[in-house]
Amino acid sequence: MQTQFVSLTLPWQSELDCLIQSIETALRQQGEPLRWAIAAREGSMVRVEAVVTSCLGDR
Repeated sequence: MQTQFVSLTLPWQSELDCLIQSIETALRQQGEPLRWAIAAREGSMVRVEAVVTSCLGDR
């Protein structure tokens, strides 16, 4: 199992449920999210920082 720090930039969505779903979907492409936070909102984009885990053979 590998733990890594991930930083993603995603489009801002004004509906909270849609934003959360978008963030979690994008993070699952990197592995299983342990925790995440919106670190910044820059115009129409948000920067998300997260810690994810993945099996070494998943990639």
